[in-house]
Amino acid sequence: MTPNKTPKAISLIGLALTLTGLTFKLNHLMGAPEIFNIGIAILVIGLSWWAIRLIRG
Repeated sequence: MTPNKTPKAISLIGLALTLTGLTFKLNHLMGAPEIFNIGIAILVIGLSWWAIRLIRG
């Protein structure tokens, strides 16, 4: 039995938003290095893309 796609997509989008918020907080508190920002940006784009592909089928 295949689980529903919607909860997975919502979880991926929530994870992407959480990582974005964490990145902004780290930048504000300790000035995180640029390589960290690039890595998080790629991760957020990948998670969002995965969620969109999951919804569209």
